[in-house]
Amino acid sequence: MEPAREAEEEEIDVIWDENGTARYRILKDNRIVDFDGHNLAWLDEQGNVIDYDGRHMAFYENGIMRDPEGSVVGLGKDPIGPHPVLPNKGLIPQAIKAAAAPKKSKPQKVLKKPQASLLWSRKMLEEL
Repeated sequence: MEPAREAEEEEIDVIWDENGTARYRILKDNRIVDFDGHNLAWLDEQGNVIDYDGRHMAFYENGIMRDPEGSVVGLGKDPIGPHPVLPNKGLIPQAIKAAAAPKKSKPQKVLKKPQASLLWSRKMLEEL
């Protein structure tokens, strides 16, 4: 895989975990990818995070990614709304060009948006 030359031009947000590690990129085409270029999920118009098998995994709104219980999976560049404190955001690593987008499966079931929590989720996006 080759490094993404214009990574900043193709992403709309970077998501950091509770340790301040940059974990995910949200691209302009609404794909969520990791820094190794793997496609993990996609965002629908309402901010639902759907994997490519059609499972509703999480919610993304105002720079905050939340699990189905409302706990925070990660924080973006400029999160707005209730969220835990992230004392330090680590450096953004060099991103590998994202693989071609897989075919999106129709969401099997869209979950009800939970109430926002100030707690960190116990799981990362890949575990949801």
